[in-house]
Amino acid sequence: MDLLANLRAFISVTEHGGLSRSAAALGVATSVLSRQIASLESESRDRLFYRTGRGLQLTELGVRLLPRARALLADSEGLTGEIRGEHDTPVGTVDVAVVPAARSLAGKLYCLLRDKYPRIHLRLHGGLSGQVEDWIASGKVDIGIFNRYTSAKVRGADAILHSPMVLVGPKELPVTQGAQVTLRSLEGVPMVIAMRPNTLVTALDAAARRQRVSLNFALESDSESIIMDGVARAGLCTVVPKHVAIRDYGSASLRWSLLMEPSIEQVTWLGVTAARPANPSSRAVARVLRDIAQELYRDSASPKRLNI
Repeated sequence: MDLLANLRAFISVTEHGGLSRSAAALGVATSVLSRQIASLESESRDRLFYRTGRGLQLTELGVRLLPRARALLADSEGLTGEIRGEHDTPVGTVDVAVVPAARSLAGKLYCLLRDKYPRIHLRLHGGLSGQVEDWIASGKVDIGIFNRYTSAKVRGADAILHSPMVLVGPKELPVTQGAQVTLRSLEGVPMVIAMRPNTLVTALDAAARRQRVSLNFALESDSESIIMDGVARAGLCTVVPKHVAIRDYGSASLRWSLLMEPSIEQVTWLGVTAARPANPSSRAVARVLRDIAQELYRDSASPKRLNI
């Protein structure tokens, strides 16, 4: 039994949801793929998939095996690269998860890897901070970018970006007139905010309770585009990190003001899974991500203000 080939087939079928799509992606016959899965199931002495109307779904055993299969395959790719002396040109697949606010890192990451490390295959996952942290812990991803709103250290992660929170809203609103705005002055102001549970909303709620301020979350959404549209078209305000305000809220009809009393800082963390050893490819991707974050930090630390 070619264990690595069978594991590669197992992972591919899981990701594509069926034999035909997976066989096309791998460039093999469906019958070959079917035999590989059958061989792995025979070795496991249980089924890894069951059929549904939507294709193949993992059994409980399959769910348990998947992260270990990915880890073993990644280790194999990394070891092969090291044996070939490919430290300077690492090869392999790296899974990276990012939160929506860090999506600009993802595009830059791909471009830099394409130029500097063309043999690294990048797979990007999007999720909320809690999901990303879970994926790092379980080994679903090699690297994860997530946010927190406290100064507490995160074990096994590096803080790569600090960004103060700002209020963004239509420029004609009294609350957006100054360079700074206090939390108390936001009482009753209609706001559009990320749908709960959300770490930023939790931080705002906690600060409001301490000051006995009633915040008006008039609209909640799990879509960034809907939140942006609520600010641009519905006359609502929102709270975002400064680097997001610079990136996304450049309309001449909008202003942003630094949130003070209390000030809230978003800390962006880079976490690497401990479910398997790092390999040359994942270490290279982590280095590039840190470089991108440093550049972003320099941009967000500038005195630039929108539409004054």
